[in-house]
Amino acid sequence: MDEKKYQVFVSSTYEDLFLARKKIIETVLSLYHFPVGMEMFSADDSDQWDIIKGMIDGTDYYVVIIGHKYGSIAPSGVSYTEMEYDYAKSLGVPVLAFIRNRNVGTTPSERESDSLKNERLEKFVEKAKSNKMCDFWDSIDDLATKVAIALPKIMMRKPQTGWVRGNQSISKEISEELAELSLENRNLRERVRDFESQTQGDKPILNVSVIESNIQMKFTPFECQQEYIKKITLEDIPSDLSIYVTQEMIDGYNKNIPSDNEVDKYNHKLFRYSNYTHNSLELNPVIVNSGRRLATDIYVEIEFPEFITVLDSSNESEYIIEPELKLPVSPLIKAREKKDLPAIFAPIGNLIDGLRDYQHVFNDDILLGRLNRISSVSPGFSPNRNSWVNCEEHSITLRAKKLLQSLKIDFDSVVIVPTGTGSGLIKVKIICEEFVEPIYYTREITVS
Repeated sequence: MDEKKYQVFVSSTYEDLFLARKKIIETVLSLYHFPVGMEMFSADDSDQWDIIKGMIDGTDYYVVIIGHKYGSIAPSGVSYTEMEYDYAKSLGVPVLAFIRNRNVGTTPSERESDSLKNERLEKFVEKAKSNKMCDFWDSIDDLATKVAIALPKIMMRKPQTGWVRGNQSISKEISEELAELSLENRNLRERVRDFESQTQGDKPILNVSVIESNIQMKFTPFECQQEYIKKITLEDIPSDLSIYVTQEMIDGYNKNIPSDNEVDKYNHKLFRYSNYTHNSLELNPVIVNSGRRLATDIYVEIEFPEFITVLDSSNESEYIIEPELKLPVSPLIKAREKKDLPAIFAPIGNLIDGLRDYQHVFNDDILLGRLNRISSVSPGFSPNRNSWVNCEEHSITLRAKKLLQSLKIDFDSVVIVPTGTGSGLIKVKIICEEFVEPIYYTREITVS
């Protein structure tokens, strides 16, 4: 279980969505986070809107549930629910919108009777539909399932400040003091290492050149996802296009659209590819023996924090190629083209239909260079190689059988990819047969 807990503001109209709100609050609690909403507001003399804004100011994520009622209207002429939505968006709080399908049966108490409110409600729905994190629901159980899936995803992609127990946090002063002590300790270790290398000239002196200084990286998650593809029926075809569309065309389209599971897999691969493309950093490890003696059985371990993934040629190809999702052409598009096409060109239009396909051109020079490097490298241990690289999920291991004095070994490059934001230490350990004790040092890495 993650130690950090988040505050989730649940917003909706009250009477018609009371049971839905109750279910979502239970869902947030089951995820071990803190739900807040109008139920938590105590009656006092403060203005209601000031109380609401204060709660949203301290909120990490905002969930809005939209049904078929616009709700209570504030003096400004806008409903409180829409005002809450706009205020959360203005603060940059991640917003998840869940809109009840408009064709679901409702009772009179669940829908607006006021035409003006209905008009404002539809405008609010259109505004919420433009939100990147938007989904539709039919039943309360369906809503709860979608919230339970969407919340952990956005918490992973867009981690917020959150809350931790008091005994797990440290003050700013202590944090700064620890940082100073860590820097001082590292400098002292390196001075001791230099002193030992000068007083023990008959031993190898190994310098690992892979991370020369502290690393600053950026993490910009990819948010553009493919939505689920819905099947179509003859009823979906406008009357002016019906002569161009057959049931056979509709069946062929519905048969070839990707399933929801295929779309989910595609979105996961697309996120991984985009993260690799925009946020990765290539490292080129080198070990130099500046001493006067041969070094044998060299072992270097470089350990990264958990928010950094390490890739070599054995697994980098899974990230480097942009995923494809083949989408069939909708009969509606074909029908509109045929309708606009003069009769004499109809055979050409049919030929174009038969040649349609999804194509993707891979033209990024940097990624092509990496792909060529991957195809030419044979990773892993080989008994005939003097040196090799091995990568685990968060670590790099450099191995070499021997390294003569005054020479160096260039290893195959590796790539590091941030999977989130954070600050931590890169821990380096150097061992060889001639060393009495391992050499340790650290570098700082920050992803913002």
